[in-house]
Amino acid sequence: MKRKWIIPLVAGAAAALVAYGIARHAVCGRSAPDIDRLQDLSFLSRELGLNGAQADAIKSLHVELSAKLNDCCALHCAARARLGQALACETNGTAQTDGVLAEMCRAYEQSERATLDHIRQLRTVLNPEQRKRFDVKISKCMCRSCDSKAANCR
Repeated sequence: MKRKWIIPLVAGAAAALVAYGIARHAVCGRSAPDIDRLQDLSFLSRELGLNGAQADAIKSLHVELSAKLNDCCALHCAARARLGQALACETNGTAQTDGVLAEMCRAYEQSERATLDHIRQLRTVLNPEQRKRFDVKISKCMCRSCDSKAANCR
């Protein structure tokens, strides 16, 4: 009778580990080759035909994005550490773990919003023809990152 709590505890810990892995990869695992190529200024300069002023502006935008993403990753990782502590101490209820999970989700959302803002800012530096080429590259990059089979990714 005293062992009834073990199964829910193990199931909760397993779910937390899976969520951690997915979120960590999404927030901190920004090492996919296609994404790195779009962050590589020499690649963008070559593919889009950037002039010196455009390259300088985009380099500055990349530095700002990198700082924002590092901040988001730090927030996410700190929340994840607190989640581990909360799971270890949790005996009744899930309010504390739910709250920490919400913090992790906010950090992930902030990183996605920062990336979207970055893409929008980068587009303002480009001329219409460069913007068209960039949009094609972004679309291909986003679809490949998840091996998407969606119709708009073909």
